[in-house]
Amino acid sequence: MSDNEVLPLLRADEAHHINKPLDLSSKEEEYLRSYTSKCDRRLLLYICIGYALDSLNKMALSNAKIAGLSADLDLHGYDINLALGVYYLGSFIFQLPSNLVLKSVKPTYWLCGSMLGWSLVTLLTAFVANARQLALCRFMFGAVQAGYLTGSLYYISYWYPRELVRQRMGFFFASAGIGGICIGPLCALLTSLEIMGLRAWQNIFLFVGSLSLVWSLVGLRVLEDYPDTATFITDSEQRLIVRLMACQNTVASTRHISLRQAGMAARDTKIWLWTLIDFCANSATQVNGMFGPTLIASQGYSTQTAQLLTALTNFMAFSGMASIAYIAKMVRGSSNAIALSNVVTMVGFLLALLAPSNSAAAQLTALFLFSFASPQPAAHGPAWEMANQQGSTKPAMAAAITSAFGGLGPLATAFVYRDRDSPAFVLGHTVCLSMTVTCLLATALLRWMLSSENDRRDRDPADISGLTMEQVQDLADNHPDFRYKI
Repeated sequence: MSDNEVLPLLRADEAHHINKPLDLSSKEEEYLRSYTSKCDRRLLLYICIGYALDSLNKMALSNAKIAGLSADLDLHGYDINLALGVYYLGSFIFQLPSNLVLKSVKPTYWLCGSMLGWSLVTLLTAFVANARQLALCRFMFGAVQAGYLTGSLYYISYWYPRELVRQRMGFFFASAGIGGICIGPLCALLTSLEIMGLRAWQNIFLFVGSLSLVWSLVGLRVLEDYPDTATFITDSEQRLIVRLMACQNTVASTRHISLRQAGMAARDTKIWLWTLIDFCANSATQVNGMFGPTLIASQGYSTQTAQLLTALTNFMAFSGMASIAYIAKMVRGSSNAIALSNVVTMVGFLLALLAPSNSAAAQLTALFLFSFASPQPAAHGPAWEMANQQGSTKPAMAAAITSAFGGLGPLATAFVYRDRDSPAFVLGHTVCLSMTVTCLLATALLRWMLSSENDRRDRDPADISGLTMEQVQDLADNHPDFRYKI
C-alpha cells in the first residue's frame, strides 16, 4: 500500500458499530505509529511546555510573597490568601463559557490567546501597588487562563485514539511539575539580582510573564486545529485517524454544539462524582503550589533557601505526575491508582499533624510525601474521565464542569493555611486530610457505578437498530457497545 493510497473512511452503515474495534493491517498500524509520533513531537510537546509555563505563572505569587511582596504592599491578615483564592474564583466563573466557546473558535487561536492573556496579566501584576490591585490581577489571571487546561484536555482527546489518551494526559499534567521544579531556583536567582532598580518580586512576575508571552506567539506557527485538516501528516495517516476517531465518535471538526449532549453531561451523576474527586484532589495538591515556600520557611529557612528547597518538593510532584500512566497500568486502572495515591497522601498529612511542628526533618518528609502523592488524583481523575467520554459536545462539557467546579477546591485551601497558624498549620492539614478521605470514598463509589453499568450492558444490550446516525452519535457514552474503563 503506497503512502498516497486512499484508506476507507467509516461508512455510513457502520454508524451502528461505533465503539467496536477496527482491525488494522500492519501497514495501518505503521501509519498510526507515525501519526502518533508526529503529534507527540509537535502538538503534545507544545501544550506541555505551555502548561509548565502556566505553572510558573501560578506559582509566581507564592514565591513573590516571601521575596518582599507582602512587605512592599503592606499585606496583612487574609490579604495574600484572598489574592491566592480569587484566581480560582475567576477560573470558575469563566471555565464553562470558555469551553463552549472553544467549540466555535479555532483551538489554535483559543489556546494561544489564553496564554497571551495570562502572560499580559502576569506582567501587569509586577506593577501593582496594593492588596486590592493584586487581588484584581489574580482574578483576571484566573479568568483568562480558564480555558487553557480544559481546552488542552479536550484538544488531546480529539487528536489521539481513546487508548492513547491517558498516557498523553499523564505527560501533560507532569509538565506542571517541571514548571514547579524550575520556579524555586529561578526565583532564588531573580531575588538575588538587581535589574533596572526593580524589586525582587517584580523581577519574578516580569520574567515568567515574558516567557509565556513569547511561547504563546510560537503556538500560532506550531499548533493545528483538527486531525482532518492537519498539514503535517500524510494523506494516509489523516484518513486512518479520521476513520478511527469516527469509530470512537470523537471527530471534533465536523459537528456543532449538541444541546442534547450538553444536557446529558449536566445530568450525568458520574461526571459530578469525577468533579467531586477533582475538587478534593485539587484541595490537597495545591498546598505545595500555594504554600510550599511558606511551609518550608516556617521551619526557619531563609527566603532563598526556601525557594531552592521548593525545587525538591516540586520534583516530587513531577515524579508523581510523570508516573501516573505507569502506576495506573501497574495497579490495573485509574480508580486503583487514585485510591493508592490517596492513602499515601493521608500518611503525609497525618505525619504533618502528629509530628512535632518544629521538627524540620519530619515536616519536610510530610511535605515531600503529600507533594508526591496528592497531585496524582488531580491528574488521574481528568484522564479517567476523558477516556470515558464520547460525542462532539459531551467531552467538552464534562471537562468544563469538572475543571470549573473541581477547580474550586484550592479556593478553600487558600484560606485554611493562615500565617498565624505557623508552623503547625493544624487547620490546613486537617481540612486537606478530610478532603483526601472524601476523594477516596467518591472514587470507590464511582468505580462501583461504572463496573455495574458495564455488567448491565453485557447482560442486556440495548437495540439501537432503529436510530438514525445522528441519534446514534448523540448517545455518546450511553451507546450499548461502549464499555467504561475502570
